[in-house]
Amino acid sequence: MYPGGNIIEVTPTLTIGSPTAFAAGDVLFNSVEIPNAVASRGGVSRLVAVTCYDQADQGVDFDLIFSKNSATFGTINDVVDITDANAEAAKLTGSVKFDFSKGLINLVASKFITLGAYRGDVTDTGLPFLLNAAEGSTSVYFAAIIQGTATFAAADDLDFTFHVEYLG
Repeated sequence: MYPGGNIIEVTPTLTIGSPTAFAAGDVLFNSVEIPNAVASRGGVSRLVAVTCYDQADQGVDFDLIFSKNSATFGTINDVVDITDANAEAAKLTGSVKFDFSKGLINLVASKFITLGAYRGDVTDTGLPFLLNAAEGSTSVYFAAIIQGTATFAAADDLDFTFHVEYLG
């Protein structure tokens, strides 16, 4: 962590096993903590870019949903079914559309992509936007909804890097 911002690496735990294939509209993973996403408790930062390293070589689009509080968006590997009350309690703060056609780097056995303000692809991604931690916390949360069919071989097949700028 440095005074002007932070680069935070997070690996959500993916569900593998039976059934393994995710379908469009399924919850890929529920809320995962992004520690130190803001500099001070209850603070605000700007999310300027998100990188995804897809070790499973799936390259399937998904939506990331960011919130102040942890939330369950539904059963993993099943269609989203969060209630209005639970979505409101999560205090949703923003979303990023992860479209692998927007600058994918094919590493043959895996895929890598960075979306963000510095790349100039803010029109379709939703970046940048402000993150806000709950009072007493420096963490925010993110969850994912997959937008295609994918099968992951390992629970750690997706790695995310969040590029945040701390604000006053």
